[in-house]
Amino acid sequence: MTASRYVLRSAAFVAAYLVVFLVCAAFPWFPVPAVAVAAIWLTAQGRFGQRRFDVIMLATTAAVGATLDGASLLMCAVVAILTVVPALFYAMVMDRRLPGYWLGHGDRFRRPRAALVKLAGIAPLTAFTSLVLEGVADTGFDVGPALLRAAALAAVLFLAPLAIRATRTHSDRQGRPTLTVVR
Repeated sequence: MTASRYVLRSAAFVAAYLVVFLVCAAFPWFPVPAVAVAAIWLTAQGRFGQRRFDVIMLATTAAVGATLDGASLLMCAVVAILTVVPALFYAMVMDRRLPGYWLGHGDRFRRPRAALVKLAGIAPLTAFTSLVLEGVADTGFDVGPALLRAAALAAVLFLAPLAIRATRTHSDRQGRPTLTVVR
């Protein structure tokens, strides 16, 4: 990826993340958590080998979003940690357990049910990680709404790779033959 494409993709992510972050701050029951957007972004960017820059950008963007929401400097750092750690955990586990799954890579060698079982384990584990970090950082931790947010996060993190994979494999199949013969 060229530097200009990386900058454009990063700017698009920052804008999308800030919109979702501010909407989640205004409407706590918004169905797409900001952590899910960050996790999907880090997973998508993993193939370009710029993970350290993406993590720095994500932490900065989360701190800016918290600042726009009215947080102090220390709270901005806490929000950055609460965003980066689960997102990075999700991206790293996806890269280790299901490399390229969301792009449709390796389907020939992977059983579909085994991949779904792994994905069904990764998403709730990431949501649990986010829930534990939120419980540690928040002094007024309320279990009910936090469990609902964790369930929404797990659902989005489970369904997003399936949706991306379905759209990518459907668009890849149009116009290309399904069988390639190499001589």
